[in-house]
Amino acid sequence: MTSRDSSRSDNDTGPPPDGDDSNGDHDDERSRDWGICSEFMNRLAISGVVISIVDSGGRRSTVAATDVVAARWDEVELELGAGPLHDAVATKTAQVIPDVRTSVLNPLLASHFEDLGVRAAFAFPLTMGSATVGVAGLYDTTPRSFSEADLRTASHLARSVTIPAVKAALRFAAHDSATNGDDVADTRDVPELRREVHQATGMISAQLDVTMTEAFARLRAYAVASERSMVAIARDVVHDGVSFTALD
Repeated sequence: MTSRDSSRSDNDTGPPPDGDDSNGDHDDERSRDWGICSEFMNRLAISGVVISIVDSGGRRSTVAATDVVAARWDEVELELGAGPLHDAVATKTAQVIPDVRTSVLNPLLASHFEDLGVRAAFAFPLTMGSATVGVAGLYDTTPRSFSEADLRTASHLARSVTIPAVKAALRFAAHDSATNGDDVADTRDVPELRREVHQATGMISAQLDVTMTEAFARLRAYAVASERSMVAIARDVVHDGVSFTALD
């Protein structure tokens, strides 16, 4: 796995400005957040993108994803606590996996990649100064390598989307209190899904009288043990009244 960090001298462009939203039928914030991913899609011709922000406690929250595969990839790493997205944040270096079948990966992650049809994966840290505040994950459905030019472009785009991604995360956090608790029908509604995980973590913390970090670890461990997603378990807690006191 390698890290690249060099600037481009050509006319690189960042995500569209906040006011540029030609689709009035969709939520303005969602349209802008999809635009963050679109730059990677258009410039690198990859299959999908996911962008996440990391809070001060090291917890990652997705702010944009191009499709259900990208969203599920991020969710799987959240459950396992391992993978290229996790490593890019932890090491502050780009992670390059040209062929997941020939790379050394967490066996559970490799199995999920196989099920999702992910054959190549790339992760680029989002940084502000010396701090890593997020990660951009790119995947392809066929094995492929990134050229030096591709790595420079991806690193540049990761820098370009950092501030818009942080702003998106702050907007979603500000809207948490307005969440009505309705079920989410589409896995692409990632910020809404992640809210359910955070809400369930808080409820488990209160149930067991433990820290949020410990509650999150309990939620993740139970999801892995039961071979269900964290979102599914979180919905059981939030909407169906499942108590972890009976599972402790």
